[in-house]
Amino acid sequence: MKNKKALDNVTNNQASCLRVLLSRNESGQIIFCENCNVAELELGAISLRIDAGTLHTLKTLLADAVTRLALYQQEKAIVTQQSAVNCSVH
Repeated sequence: MKNKKALDNVTNNQASCLRVLLSRNESGQIIFCENCNVAELELGAISLRIDAGTLHTLKTLLADAVTRLALYQQEKAIVTQQSAVNCSVH
């Protein structure tokens, strides 16, 4: 009986959700529920529910990581290139 009540609650909550697709690409999608004020990030089998305010913070976090990764990869390429040049000098 408890499982049936829990399932009914989930079904009722889903019925009251007003879901809007915000974004979708080959990696996944983000759906926003107006009633819950929550964005749901779906990446393959992984699903994260994020309140709307935190979504902006997550955007900043990801943008910072992308920038730092690009800088790291550039620096690594320069060091690798310089090492190759230094090894070829006699």
